[in-house]
Order: sequence, then C-alpha cells, then structure tokens
Amino acid sequence: MKTGPTTYAAWTKLLDQFGDGDDSVLEELSKGTFILDAGTATRFYIKVEEAYKKRKQSWLDKFQFSFQLQNFKTEDDFEIALRNGKQNLSPLSKFVFINTFPDDLKKALRKDLEEFVNEIKTSLKNNNAKLSKGREKMLILLNSFDLSSTPEEILINSKSNTNNKTEIIAATGRKIIF
Repeated sequence: MKTGPTTYAAWTKLLDQFGDGDDSVLEELSKGTFILDAGTATRFYIKVEEAYKKRKQSWLDKFQFSFQLQNFKTEDDFEIALRNGKQNLSPLSKFVFINTFPDDLKKALRKDLEEFVNEIKTSLKNNNAKLSKGREKMLILLNSFDLSSTPEEILINSKSNTNNKTEIIAATGRKIIF
C-alpha cells in the first residue's frame, strides 16, 4: 500500500500528474503529509492552485465540446450530457476535499468549485430560457447539477458496492445467499 507524499518535491510531482488528468494520484494525495514553512508555503499553495485550475479548465473544455458535438434532440440527450459532466467533476470534487490540505486552502478551493458549478448551471439555465419545448424538465435536470455528494460519500458508496455480494434479505431478516 502506497504512502502519501511527505516532501515538497513529491507533492509537486503528484500535483502535476493530477493536473495532467491522472485521477489515480488522488488517494495518494489524501494520505500525504507536509509541514508548511515560510519558504514553501506560498509555492505549495501556488502549485495546488495550478493543478486545480488546469484540471478545471480541462473539464470545462470537455464539457463545452460535448455540447458542441451533440445535437440534443430530446431531454434525455441533455440529461446524459449533464450526468457525464457531473461524473467528470468527481475528481475535482475529491481534490478539493483532500484532508491533508490546510483548512484555508480547502475552504478556498471548495468555494471556487461551488461558484464554478453554479456559474455553469446559471449559464445553462439562461440558454435554456430560450427554449419552450421541454423547458420544465430541463430546469429540473439543471437543478440536480451540483456538488451534492461529498467525496467521502462517494468513496464509501464505491467501496461498499465493490464489497457487496448478491444477497437477499427476507422479510424475517434472514439472509438468503445464492
């Protein structure tokens, strides 16, 4: 089992990898430790911000491209694009909730990501206002486009789904195992 980064150089390497689209480093980043001193604090914050902004821009480019590429004929097509966009936000969401970041940095990253998602949602709602057919359903879909699940919930759910075996619990409380 890998341990997290402890030096500025190790953090920099992993942050660069995350910025370039490697989601596998998130777990390692969450296990890291780093003692900030006067010489590295500013550089560390800048490095985290660079990785975050690079990844956020990459997400935005892909999201916009999906809207340019697809010609939405039904609300279901729109729903699929929103779902994919929300799922692709998951690594960014996990990144801003990394426990090893200093509290002020976590707070700033979370606030920025929430504002970013709200800005995207507002933009999509404004563009949707021009449409009359299916407008209500699209507004409902847009309202669900947020960071409602915390990464801890996502992580717990994904772990429990991989460990679950197919079992049926009868009304009496007994497990029926096949």
